[in-house]
Order: sequence, then C-alpha cells, then structure tokens
Amino acid sequence: MEYVDKNYVMLLNLGKNKQKRPHKPFTRQKINKLWSNLNIEGVDTVLILIYTGIRIGELLELAKDNVYMRQKYIKITKSKTKSGLRIIPIHEKIFPLIIKRMNMPGKYLICQYNEKPYNYSTYCTLWDKIMLALNAKYTPHDCRHTCATLMDNAEVNYNAKRKILGHACSDITNGVYTHKDIRQLRKAINKIK
Repeated sequence: MEYVDKNYVMLLNLGKNKQKRPHKPFTRQKINKLWSNLNIEGVDTVLILIYTGIRIGELLELAKDNVYMRQKYIKITKSKTKSGLRIIPIHEKIFPLIIKRMNMPGKYLICQYNEKPYNYSTYCTLWDKIMLALNAKYTPHDCRHTCATLMDNAEVNYNAKRKILGHACSDITNGVYTHKDIRQLRKAINKIK
C-alpha cells in the first residue's frame, strides 16, 4: 500500500489555523449595562472578572481567606502558570461587590446557594443566563481581554499590566529588575473606568 515508501502527508493541505470564536473585549455600552443590571444573579461576578483580569478558574477556586479586605487585594495561590501566582488589587468600583460576596455564607468568594463552589460547567450555565438576559455574546475569558484592553487604553504601565494579569516576561530588565508593589498596582488598576 506504499505506506512505508511514500510520505502522503506532504500532499495534504490543512489550511490556516482559524479560531472558532475569536475573543473580544466587552464594549463600554455592555459594561454599563452590567452595572445597571446588578439585580440579575451573577452579574457581579462578570464585573469582578472584568475589573480584576482574573482567570475564570482562579475566581471559582478563590477562597475568602485569600481576599484581603483591609489591604484591598486578592491573592491567587492556584493558577495554571507560575506567573499566575500573584496579588491583584481590588478596583474601587468593585470593592462593594467583593464586600457583599465576603458577607455571604461559604468558604469561597463565589458560591452557589448551597455554599458549594461553582465548577466551570455550573458557572457556564449561570453565565449563559446572564448573557441571554443582557442580549450579549461573550465568554468568561473575554473579561480578561476586556481588562487588558481597558488598562492599555488607560495607558497603564506594561509591568503593572503583566503583574495584574499574571503573564510571564521574557525581558530580563522588566521581568527581574523592575518591581511593582501593591500600592502601585492599585493605582494602575484604578486607572480603568
């Protein structure tokens, strides 16, 4: 059958790798719509995702023990990357949402009514209800794109963006020798409106 003698793979043309659904940041109008619909269950979680840039998995696993209200930051202790282990300042706009979540029963910041944490699948069910109610088509990961875009539009320093989002840096000067403390990160995140 000539499998050994000939390389038929060279005859294949797979085409370009095209994203099924490219990510897009929330528009300002949709963000405003979120703020005006806080009465819808779970809308606060979308705003928390947008104003922290936190990954959805990190938010769902975030224990209340890792939310420091007095210092106004979140400590990520479980992440998909080493750079993902970080502190994220709490934006002044979402601070009241975090307070409300902290006062709810349960070990985790984002819990279901039975105090059990959401897994990705059950949270996506809630997400789909929110998107349907707001007539929007976004994914939870679009919130990270939104946060990064908002910080870029507000001209937030590269190193502050990288630290907040938990991205690695291949540039030794920026990655090793440049430091940002929580005060500087808080100032950076609060630049976004």
